[in-house]
Amino acid sequence: MRALFLIVIVAGLSGCDDWFAPSRQPGEIPFVLTGLSNDACPLEVTVEGQPWTVDHFAFYLSNPEIRIDGRWHAIAFHPSEWQTKNIALLSFHNACGETPSGNQSIVLNASEKLMKLATNLRFTLAVPFENNHALDTPPTAPLGAPNMFLNAQNGHYYLRLDMHKTSTPTETFAYHLGSAECESVSPNHAPNRACGFTNRIEFILPMLQFDTELTLELSVSNIVSQVNFSQYEAGCVFTSPEQAPCDQLLRNLLQRPWIQWDDNVYKI
Repeated sequence: MRALFLIVIVAGLSGCDDWFAPSRQPGEIPFVLTGLSNDACPLEVTVEGQPWTVDHFAFYLSNPEIRIDGRWHAIAFHPSEWQTKNIALLSFHNACGETPSGNQSIVLNASEKLMKLATNLRFTLAVPFENNHALDTPPTAPLGAPNMFLNAQNGHYYLRLDMHKTSTPTETFAYHLGSAECESVSPNHAPNRACGFTNRIEFILPMLQFDTELTLELSVSNIVSQVNFSQYEAGCVFTSPEQAPCDQLLRNLLQRPWIQWDDNVYKI
């Protein structure tokens, strides 16, 4: 079995965003899109000097942990419409418009006192194997979202990014990160063992003690940096990370600052 397990350490310093302060819950961490070409709907980013419209951008986080006094402690997400105890779905594209329905924050089941003691936050960009290859019913978030599930064989989209060139809507690009080279009887059957490439990415984010006003910034343009869209029109859809452009896209998730705290002091 060829399993790909990636670890990225995102250097950062926690910050405070006054916009979120009035309604912030204990353990809540908002996610904010940065680098947008416009401040209105639809969402647009600049890629190679051209505006591209974001049609779909969502991803899963799982296995949250915090580090206190040098030891890791598993914690849970606060169960809600978008979270189970172990899995959270972040969704940004459908937060735009007259009837927003996305989710741009996670809420950890942790008190403010506990969060003040933490020096690191760790989670995984993926869905655990035991949950990955089945679609919950009824079709609601987080694990029942049909647009975040390919089939029983490959399972859920860990990250889904669909875009089209604003000036030429027929020009599209897709990055669908998920398990690849999965073996089962058919696409409608779940595998009995881990797929050839699990494509799970673990993040460790440093935190300042005594600071609970945490906000994470996300950059779509950094996710697709150095990828020639015209050369790879098919994008990267549940494909081996050894093939282009999936190899570059994974390097971007590992090496470029697509996710970081909102303070400018220690950004990479």
